[in-house]
Amino acid sequence: MRFPVASDKATISENVQKFLGKCDWKSAIAEMERLFAIDPDPMVRVRIGNARQKLGQKSEAAKEYIHAADLYADGGFVIKALAQYKLALRLDPRNKDAQDKIEMLHSNKSITELKLEPIEDGAQVSTRSVIPLFSDFTQEEFNEFTKRMIIHTLTPGKTIIKEGDRGRSVFILTRGSVKVFSTIRGKKVELAALQASDFFGEIAFLTGKPRTATIETIEESDVLEVSEEDLIQMISKSPRIREVLHNYHEQRAKNTLDIVKSAL
Repeated sequence: MRFPVASDKATISENVQKFLGKCDWKSAIAEMERLFAIDPDPMVRVRIGNARQKLGQKSEAAKEYIHAADLYADGGFVIKALAQYKLALRLDPRNKDAQDKIEMLHSNKSITELKLEPIEDGAQVSTRSVIPLFSDFTQEEFNEFTKRMIIHTLTPGKTIIKEGDRGRSVFILTRGSVKVFSTIRGKKVELAALQASDFFGEIAFLTGKPRTATIETIEESDVLEVSEEDLIQMISKSPRIREVLHNYHEQRAKNTLDIVKSAL
């Protein structure tokens, strides 16, 4: 019996790119199904979902995103799973399966055991992971927080937050990477490069002051946003959410302060 080898995967991947380049979505899907049979990477299901969207098959695309999310969740990639469930809900807002599975993420081991998401592509371990924040939420608070999230896909070089602005939304990076920089004594200082599962933007909300740094995408990225209005509504129902946000911010404030001091 002949087993698939690396060359098979490379050939199929080339075929996928060829068909995508021609906007031949059906042929691309067929090749991606072959690729998934060799290497069950959840990102392949995501790409199939994207292709089905191009064909106008919203319901089928939503199923693909849920399939990918299930695989991510099983692997401990909670934030990636959350993003894919949200993509499914963007296409099909009444999809109860996706919403129920988001709620189940609160009991995922990555959250209950405060594990950071698995490292991919040599990325450094995150120091700004949203997992500690989620672990401090009750199930009800987690459900409310995640229900209000909106997912955005952003091109490289897109400014998410601008230093000095008065925006109050908070964000979770779910795919790609962004850089954080600030102007200190007239000098542009890079403070951090954020990766998937990183949470940011809470300082302006907690203090009511303008943004303290600029955050810009390095590559195409997906981010989840919770608006100031939604945060205020949640806190009016559950004031403890502000305390959880504050405690989470305090836990990591020292790391940022050390970086700033070293730049002065």
